[in-house]
Amino acid sequence: MVMKKILLVLLLVSLVVTAGCYSCKTWQKLHGRKPADPSVKFMWQKGCRPAPMPLPAQCEPCPKPAPPPPVVPNCSTKTYPCEGCGVVKLEKCMPPQVQTGAEFEYKIRVTNLTNCALADVVVTDTLISNMQYKTSNPPANVQGNKLIWVFPGLAVKETKEISVTAVAIASGIAQNCVDVTYRMPLCLQTVSIQPIVSITKTAPAEVSICDLISYTLRVENTGTGPANNVKIIDDLPSGLVTTQGSSRIEIPIGTLLAGTARNVSVAVKAQKSGTYTNNAVALADGNIKIQSPQVSTTVRQPVLNITKTGPDVQYIDREVTYEIAVTNTGDWPAVNTLIEDEIPAGVTFVRASQGGVLVQNKVMWKVASLSPGAVAKTSVTYMPKDIGTVADTVSASAVCADTVKVTAQTQVRGVSAALLEVIDLADPIRIGNNTTYRIMVTNQGSATGTNIAVKAMLESQMEYVSSAGATQGTFAGDTVTFALLPSLAAKSRATWEVTVKAKAQGDVRFRVKMKSDQLDRDVEETESTTFYE
Repeated sequence: MVMKKILLVLLLVSLVVTAGCYSCKTWQKLHGRKPADPSVKFMWQKGCRPAPMPLPAQCEPCPKPAPPPPVVPNCSTKTYPCEGCGVVKLEKCMPPQVQTGAEFEYKIRVTNLTNCALADVVVTDTLISNMQYKTSNPPANVQGNKLIWVFPGLAVKETKEISVTAVAIASGIAQNCVDVTYRMPLCLQTVSIQPIVSITKTAPAEVSICDLISYTLRVENTGTGPANNVKIIDDLPSGLVTTQGSSRIEIPIGTLLAGTARNVSVAVKAQKSGTYTNNAVALADGNIKIQSPQVSTTVRQPVLNITKTGPDVQYIDREVTYEIAVTNTGDWPAVNTLIEDEIPAGVTFVRASQGGVLVQNKVMWKVASLSPGAVAKTSVTYMPKDIGTVADTVSASAVCADTVKVTAQTQVRGVSAALLEVIDLADPIRIGNNTTYRIMVTNQGSATGTNIAVKAMLESQMEYVSSAGATQGTFAGDTVTFALLPSLAAKSRATWEVTVKAKAQGDVRFRVKMKSDQLDRDVEETESTTFYE
């Protein structure tokens, strides 16, 4: 191995001596290193020689090649409208020479030299001879032999560059000319403002007819300028009025600045129950008229209905009980419902159902709240003191409900209890003598007896002599008929007498019949008398 290295060194030295120098690759290989750049031929090219590898004295750097001749630019510049009053600078650069039939590129630059923006900048490139347009960036509007680029605006000091690719179609001079036009407008700014008005209306979904309806009206300007002479108009539906009695709400707002809003509250009153729907309108200068969305409020009301039942007829000294029912037929609770029964004349209070309280000449019940459809039932009992008609009136009232009344009547009657009695004033009776029968009708009841009819029947052993008494009697056949007694007051008595003569002996019977309006059947009474010789 040592001998091989020695031989290799000797070979390299001989090459240096014969060639005068050796390559960088050879030099690096000699020192056991891999060349960094295989394209380098000699150590002095591209810094091939790495330190600390000294350059042999035999190797001197080769002289540098001469630089290529400079390319003469083919550019032209023009300032518009003149050099001393420049507004736009137009530049164009083309290669000094091109090969016929080969594509080449040239550039156009347009620059705004002023401190103002330019408008409608139009660059026109006219192909005069020997040139054919291929493409450009930005694309051109090709009109015949004219290439046109339109720039809507050119900002202060801004430059636009156009790259054009063309081809010379024949040898010789290839020429084209570029031009530019522009506008330099005088601009002045003003601010355009627009008010945007909106209005909303809020209301409760439902209220009692006794409550005010509170409307909240909000008008807002979300635009960019003030809204002037803003006004809110709200025409109320029929049945609603303001607290002053008006059917129209009109509220001046004045000027409403952009980004501001105003809230206004208004109270209205319902004159009857029902559902009320409407909207409000906001007006402002500039024919602004905006409607709010519709809102609805249902006005509810408790409605009381009262019934009272009791006997149409009752006898004196017997209790009379009245049943009372109060119903809320409305659609809102009847709060603090009060039931009052006025004690009628001619009776005495006995008792009341649960909750009833006697206050002076009234019996009262209180119900905290009577829901829609609910019924409150009570009763009161009286004892009649006199015969006649009892008229009992009861009323019911509640918050927001109209007071209702009803009267029940009961005819108080007495009991007519007629007692019929017959006696003979003499017994036994000798044939040929007379005896008298006394007839007595006593009203033991509490009511007057009316149309009392009395008849007396004689047997064959009797001979009619005479009759007398409370009413006149008439004898026909074997019967004495007395005229009707129109009335017999309670605890009073009526008397009649019939005198007969004994005709034959025997145990005879004197029979009497009585009837009145108060009796469904006849009452009969018989008196036995012994006739003898």
